[in-house]
Amino acid sequence: MKKVLSSLLYISIISIIALGCSSTTEGETVVTDEGQSITKSTVSVTMNEWDVKVDPNYKMGKHIKPGELTLTLKNEGNLEHNLVLLNNNKHEDLELSADGSMADESKLDILGKIEAIQPGGTGKLV
Repeated sequence: MKKVLSSLLYISIISIIALGCSSTTEGETVVTDEGQSITKSTVSVTMNEWDVKVDPNYKMGKHIKPGELTLTLKNEGNLEHNLVLLNNNKHEDLELSADGSMADESKLDILGKIEAIQPGGTGKLV
């Protein structure tokens, strides 16, 4: 059950990444101490055992600007959940584990993880 949920999360997060490499949407542009302008964007993910909600909804033609991305995960379920950020925009290309229940992490380009978020808990990845 837990492995199946992980597979569903991979697909949802891949959608975020795929769209994050395209056009642009809202994001706060700041100037660093070195004088560089960077865009800071935040994506909030709320999940339970059967649903993953992403805010803002990037399925509506909006995209994350290149720059610093902060992901937050809120677990509204009854089980522990994880979020894996991948450098991949095609979930069809993911190789599955031997039993077919989840993506084979050893073959993924993982950019970051939020792990072991307990029910009611939150986690952050910058």
